[in-house]
Amino acid sequence: MNKTNLKNYWIKTLIVVISIFFFNSVNADVKMKAGKQVSNFLHTIKDLASEKDRSVKVKKSDELLKMVDLEFMSKVTVGRLWKSVNDDEKIIFKRKLFNKFIEFIDLHLEDFKEIKFKEKKIKLRGEKLVYVFGSIDTKKIKNLDITWKLSSRENKILDLEIEKISLIKTQKLEMKELLKKNKNNFSKFIEIYFKK
Repeated sequence: MNKTNLKNYWIKTLIVVISIFFFNSVNADVKMKAGKQVSNFLHTIKDLASEKDRSVKVKKSDELLKMVDLEFMSKVTVGRLWKSVNDDEKIIFKRKLFNKFIEFIDLHLEDFKEIKFKEKKIKLRGEKLVYVFGSIDTKKIKNLDITWKLSSRENKILDLEIEKISLIKTQKLEMKELLKKNKNNFSKFIEIYFKK
């Protein structure tokens, strides 16, 4: 091997090593941010559950809202019909969907005050998804397996699976028949679905 070829060989090798290092550090950063987002989300839920002051509760629910991708959740749960829904109805639907989540927290306040999450592992799923695997302990429930699905770019929560049951898939199944009956009147669907 002459000097030029040897020099090119080492330059290429160095570029490969630096690329691998950079790729691994980017992946580690994405994983770290996802784990931190889940911790922040649960910490905010604990604060919301423990809070008595209405204005602070509103502030905490706004913080939660920023951590969740409601557009994605709505699009997936409603399906193809989402494209034909007007912007005002989309806003109403997303707000009511989020309020349903907040009402769920209110129903289980005592449990959420003592929620503990134990992270088991974080895994990249392609370029767009990060899964945070772990378990939750509450006052009543121990060692409940949970998987948080987050977007790797926006670092927002897209879905969560509890004991391998997806929140989004459950919502979609729950809405399916009612959506079929009211496919030409989304406002009516919203009214009926959120009356429950």
